[in-house]
Amino acid sequence: MLTSLQSVLLVLPFVAMLLVLIALGVAAARWWSIRRGSESEPTADRSEESHGYPLASWRYVYDLDKSDAKREVASVNEQAETLADAEQKRRRK
Repeated sequence: MLTSLQSVLLVLPFVAMLLVLIALGVAAARWWSIRRGSESEPTADRSEESHGYPLASWRYVYDLDKSDAKREVASVNEQAETLADAEQKRRRK
């Protein structure tokens, strides 16, 4: 007859394989949901102006002194104008 230790050692590989299969199933489901979610958005809805350096720098403006903030705002506005000019020149060509 099998002792309890022998029966546990017999069942252990099957439990380990079951856990690996469950983990693979969860990973595949997660991959599928991420893949489906990224393709469901049309690319035309993604705005190029919604990310990048000039807009990211706005969050640092509020952490500075008032005079520093004015300089930062002027700098960001200048960068935005430069980018807008470059975009207009690119569209004209």
